[in-house]
Amino acid sequence: MKIRHQAAVLGIAVLAAAPLHAQEWKHEVAPYMWASAMSGKSTVGPLEADVDMSFGDILDDLEFGFMGTYRGTRDRFSVSVDVVYMALSSDFKGPTGYVKGEVDVDQTAFEVNAGWEVAERLTIIGGLRYNDVSADISINGPLGKRKGAGDEKWVDPFVGAHYTIPLADKWSFTLRGDVGGFGIGSKFAWQGIGTLRWQLREQFGLLAAYRYVDMDYENDDGVPYFVYDMAISGPALGAVFTF
Repeated sequence: MKIRHQAAVLGIAVLAAAPLHAQEWKHEVAPYMWASAMSGKSTVGPLEADVDMSFGDILDDLEFGFMGTYRGTRDRFSVSVDVVYMALSSDFKGPTGYVKGEVDVDQTAFEVNAGWEVAERLTIIGGLRYNDVSADISINGPLGKRKGAGDEKWVDPFVGAHYTIPLADKWSFTLRGDVGGFGIGSKFAWQGIGTLRWQLREQFGLLAAYRYVDMDYENDDGVPYFVYDMAISGPALGAVFTF
């Protein structure tokens, strides 16, 4: 059975590196849009769903969404915050058409990380990623009407790095990767991000990125049983305001 479902995802926290050894704090704020597609498995109690959702599906069923990131740098030190909130509602059908249902999902992801520049343009990062996913599923079929509802909150520690490559005047490219979870929150979670930045002027720039996130979370101790094993990927566009 395939349904439309959205869960935690983590927003883009990659911005091109600040000038080296700056003596004052530099702040960057970047609202953005992530054209993500989702595939994987989600389970709430006895109800299991195979999720296969394109960006078009997510955009059609989006009730409300907000995505934004902040990054502050001083000397070799940096701190970043990334926030994603999405509320979705969608109807779905089983493969034969005999099963119909509806799913409502609210998802929040909040990331905080700190970084230290260990070499020119190379920064090591570590932080925490908070995930909050609530899902309400109702199904009508030959076995009658069934409902499942779950609300899960967990925190994933993670470590990673990002490296910035100057390309030309006003252009740069940043690669970021991190791994986390380690059984503390998710069993395992990892992501990779590539970001192209165009700095039009000192206070304003544009970002184009591609991000892949894979998360495997399971709670078999709670009621109801909850599984979120999902890969989320796609391009993103944003603007950067510097002050």
